[in-house]
Amino acid sequence: MERSSSPLQSLQQVRRRGASWLDTDDHATVKLVVAITLVALAARVVFLGSRVAHFDEGRVAYWAWHFGETGNFAYRYIIHGPFIQHVDRWLFALVGPGDFAMRLPVAVVGGLLPLTALLLREHLDRSETVALALLFTLDPVLVYYSRFMRSDVLVAAFMFTAFALLVRLYDTRRARYMYAAAVFLALGFASKENALVYVVTWLGATGLLLAKILLLPNGFRDAIGFLLPRQANDVATAVVPERFGPVRFARGPPSVGAVRDRVVGRVKGDVGRVVGIVQGFRRRHDAAWQVAGAYVGHLVLAVLLFGLVSLFFYAPRGAGIDGIESHPAIAATTPGYVGFWEGVTNPSLFGPMLDATIDRVVDQWGNWVEPGTEKAQDTYAKHFWTSTGALMLGSRVVAVLAGVGYLLDRLGVTTPRHLIPFCFYAGFVSIFGYPLGTDIGAPWLAVHMVVPLAVPAAVALGGVFRWGSQSLSTGDAPSFASAALVLFALSVLVAQAGVAQVYTNTTEDSNPLVQYAQPNAELKGELLEMERLAAANDGSTDVVVYYGESGEQFDRYNAYVSPDRDKWDESARNNKPTCLMWYNSLPLPWYFAAGEMDVDCENEERNLASLARQQPPPVIITQNFDPTVPEDRLRAAGYEGDTYRMRTTGDRNLFTVWTNEAVVDNSTAG
Repeated sequence: MERSSSPLQSLQQVRRRGASWLDTDDHATVKLVVAITLVALAARVVFLGSRVAHFDEGRVAYWAWHFGETGNFAYRYIIHGPFIQHVDRWLFALVGPGDFAMRLPVAVVGGLLPLTALLLREHLDRSETVALALLFTLDPVLVYYSRFMRSDVLVAAFMFTAFALLVRLYDTRRARYMYAAAVFLALGFASKENALVYVVTWLGATGLLLAKILLLPNGFRDAIGFLLPRQANDVATAVVPERFGPVRFARGPPSVGAVRDRVVGRVKGDVGRVVGIVQGFRRRHDAAWQVAGAYVGHLVLAVLLFGLVSLFFYAPRGAGIDGIESHPAIAATTPGYVGFWEGVTNPSLFGPMLDATIDRVVDQWGNWVEPGTEKAQDTYAKHFWTSTGALMLGSRVVAVLAGVGYLLDRLGVTTPRHLIPFCFYAGFVSIFGYPLGTDIGAPWLAVHMVVPLAVPAAVALGGVFRWGSQSLSTGDAPSFASAALVLFALSVLVAQAGVAQVYTNTTEDSNPLVQYAQPNAELKGELLEMERLAAANDGSTDVVVYYGESGEQFDRYNAYVSPDRDKWDESARNNKPTCLMWYNSLPLPWYFAAGEMDVDCENEERNLASLARQQPPPVIITQNFDPTVPEDRLRAAGYEGDTYRMRTTGDRNLFTVWTNEAVVDNSTAG
């Protein structure tokens, strides 16, 4: 009778089958990454519309809806790049406006990010490629903000894809990757202004990488060899494997002459290395002028492609900024406005359209750069701790693994590659740089740190995979158990953050990924009820928003209703309802628009009480800190109130939604 196999033997059998499939299927890595990407898409789309909209989501979604309703568009830095407005406008036309629809483009782009791991396959082995796809799929910061209608995941995904395509261009010398990179660069710049920061980060990382190549080509071995005396040779060799070359040490601290000789020798060696690279390039290619001519031609075409894609997104539409900032009656009379489609369909108007677009972009980018930097300098420490807290609490696994992966590369434990330190430098510098380049310290800044750090983190995670696999193949149970324990601990940390931060507590101030301008979760159900009542109401007004304080008591920073009744129909901006202190009340205007609710305002207590009694709307919204609210009269008129929080903090962020079912019942019966 056969003895049953042990668990270790069963696992070895599974490993052999898996290894056989990986070795015989040339597309195994691609299939694994594609399968992981499908998981990433599912993780981002499930329950996508369940969270109530954040302030920023409501603001940008409203203007995408407004674009679709009026046809008027102009680039405004205050709501970031135009990409999401264009895409959401088309999506709203197809499926209707709503929280699911507005977030779907970000969810899809974030969900497809794992595919970029395949572009780096010349520099990552199979386990590291799969590990990178997994980190992009499961990292809590990336998942949370892929389910959030902001442009941070968009610009991070597009710019990293452009970078990976440039790496692929270097690997293959095929021009198609240059054109693809140009398109994704344009999409990145059309998503958010800090695409420029990515380019600066790449340049900085390139400088650090060149310094590493020239000063520490063998990683930390050079530094160890310089600092330690000869008797430390055994210790250093244990740290730096002997197979990477002999490690020679001086008997004591190096003399001035020795330092001079070493520097001179290093410079000569570096010059010789550069000359060798140039000579090798010339031997492998045609004449220099032919190579340069070919690449210059492709580069010019790629720049033109970048410009055309950028022009499509940035060019004005309809009445442009006049259609946004003016009353509709004024915008309709704006003469001679040239938008994108007028410019591309009429050659004589292309020049004016191009000039208008460039002027607008230069003006808005100038406004973005200067004030944001000045404000951030005053609040740098606060911004730094907010974004770093989100990184360490939301993406702690990536942060820790990135450091380990960098050390493995620099110590020569894994095959040294330029990609690993480059991405580590880019991510590490972003931790300190991004808080300086923004006027709002928010947890979504961590997105721009996680994406580059995921590459060295994948090296460390891939190393753990290989450690466990090799231990299993040799039957080394203690080592296999250790590797399995490490993977289990990492999985628990990711799962804990994912459950507690991404799919639950999504609006709580205790969640490090939640920014304070987030309404509480219970409001979502009330908004759906408001939409139902508005749809069933036959009256002229569905919702009345009330705020009654005036004069010195008026709170311009928190009031929902504008104090000047004469300007309620002459808004400085065409953002409805025109009677609201619009930004104070966000995201309510987005829900009013998406739900097609007729909204009026009131700022006189007597008028509100009379309205509730004689011409009651089904919904009335009041603010809890307003002492003029006639609560007793509203209850006497049949209204029931429920209180919600518009922001996660602040004693003036509470408001009450009063609903009266009888109004709808009476209108239906009538």
